[in-house]
Amino acid sequence: MAKFKFSLKSVEKYRNIALDEVKAKYAKAVSDINKQNDIIVKLKQELSNVNQELNDKNRQGITILEHQGYKVYIKILENNIKNEEEKLIGLQKIEQRRRKELIAAKTDVMSIEKIREKRFEEYVKEETKKEELGIEEFVSNQLSSRK
Repeated sequence: MAKFKFSLKSVEKYRNIALDEVKAKYAKAVSDINKQNDIIVKLKQELSNVNQELNDKNRQGITILEHQGYKVYIKILENNIKNEEEKLIGLQKIEQRRRKELIAAKTDVMSIEKIREKRFEEYVKEETKKEELGIEEFVSNQLSSRK
């Protein structure tokens, strides 16, 4: 039996390389989103801690100047959270675009794999027919030589 040769092997290799690159970009996008979420969580935790600290100090007695300082700091934290959430939205858009690219790349690879599988099946059928014809020819030659 002759060895199976896939004529689109170079295309398949290129598409697999492209898929790997798209997977890496998608993984980075997901990682960036996770990091951004961590930043937001930390800022919100810091805001909560500052609010709790302000409440505690209010109960104990606090000067107006200290109270204003806390309020300014709280406002800064709220603005930082808002800015980081806007960054998160941008990162989520990038992640969605990368996901679409990943789906397209996977579809390309799968289509080449389907073509390879179909051609391999055709190759096996063709080789089987050749073997059957060879066997039939051999048997008919054997029968005709006995007569």
